[in-house]
Amino acid sequence: MSDWAIWWALAGGLLAAELFTGTFYLLMIALGLAAGGVVAWGGVPLEWQLLVAAI
Repeated sequence: MSDWAIWWALAGGLLAAELFTGTFYLLMIALGLAAGGVVAWGGVPLEWQLLVAAI
């Protein structure tokens, strides 16, 4: 599985969990993971993907 697919799968899982629980912080973490997925799709190294997801 490629890096971007893993990022998007994790973001989708957290988004589904957020819909079940209704907590706002899971949505923000899912958005960070989606940002990491976008950067990974561009071919950026893993260190930068993690940095973008953390920001």
